Amino acid sequence: MLVLKLVKPIAAMVSYIHYKRDRLRLAKLIHKGLKIGKNVYIMDDVEFDGEYPFLIEIGDNCRIGRGVRILTHDATTFRDLGVTRLAPVRILEGTFIGERAIILPGVKIGPRALIGAGSMVNRDIGEDKAAAGNPARPYGTFSDLLAKYRQNAKSGTIFKEEDFEKGVVTAEKMILALRDLREVFICGVPSKDPYYINTDMNEIRANARQKYNELASSLTPSEPAAIEPERETN
Repeated sequence: MLVLKLVKPIAAMVSYIHYKRDRLRLAKLIHKGLKIGKNVYIMDDVEFDGEYPFLIEIGDNCRIGRGVRILTHDATTFRDLGVTRLAPVRILEGTFIGERAIILPGVKIGPRALIGAGSMVNRDIGEDKAAAGNPARPYGTFSDLLAKYRQNAKSGTIFKEEDFEKGVVTAEKMILALRDLREVFICGVPSKDPYYINTDMNEIRANARQKYNELASSLTPSEPAAIEPERETN
């Protein structure tokens, strides 16, 4: 127990230092010309091309997963031609880039497209496309994927983020629910989420509440309501 008491604050400090260094690096890239729209969510360890960040544009309401790499230069030609190829990368409004994806020079993605985790994107991915693989290829539409998850959520188990933070919903409860279900859902925005850029958090929270209310109101009498865990009583 003593070891845990000592390790926790050290781990928290290391995590905080890593976060601050990551955000400072991002701020420097923005200063060098990296273009980021409003309400953009950028996780840590995203590698933007450090030499030519001014060739990268990220539109409003995009989400960039942890460890994504975005390149705007290609040195394939350097040894034989003496030149390095440069090309811009544009990630348009409402696009979701999954963790560890690699975006190569000259690519345009979106608007409202999805790139699966671990994918390598070497060509344009158009509006509303869902793509994955190495190289990434469209396998459907973002709209169809959302419709599938919307239907699953309507008849599934939905936990509240605030209950999870307060300990009303525990890891054990989630695991228990997943014994009978392939997936569960959680609604709401964490009380602390430092990865938003150029964002009005009140707007984000209001939009999340509105979308959840729309989901809940779309239930018909013949459909089972979303299940929320009962609050524990003393």
